[in-house]
Amino acid sequence: MRKLATLAIAAAMCLPFTANAESWTGKLVDTRCMAMSTSNVGNDHKGGAMKGCGTACAKMGIPVALLVGNKMHVLAAPAPNFADHIGEEVTVTGQLVGGSWIMPEKAMTASGDEIAVGAMM
Repeated sequence: MRKLATLAIAAAMCLPFTANAESWTGKLVDTRCMAMSTSNVGNDHKGGAMKGCGTACAKMGIPVALLVGNKMHVLAAPAPNFADHIGEEVTVTGQLVGGSWIMPEKAMTASGDEIAVGAMM
């Protein structure tokens, strides 16, 4: 799974992206559990039975996405950096790649705390 995510990020980085930074506000989600059920939007999944599931997946390196309305934008950045903020509303500034990936330059929580984005390479 991790190898597949790495390959997907590498492929997305080869696609053309916008010239200027843009900002999006949405909820951080764990892509693995969202793929299984769209009800897994917060950090606790399966109706709350799996406490901290989103954080655990992100800490294992499962890609994190920003859910903006009904659209998921996968963040091309180390997932563990976002793990403690799964389920929170954040604003991400960066480059849109291939229409659905974001190469984040900056991420801020709704309370104004900056998330250390890190770099993929």
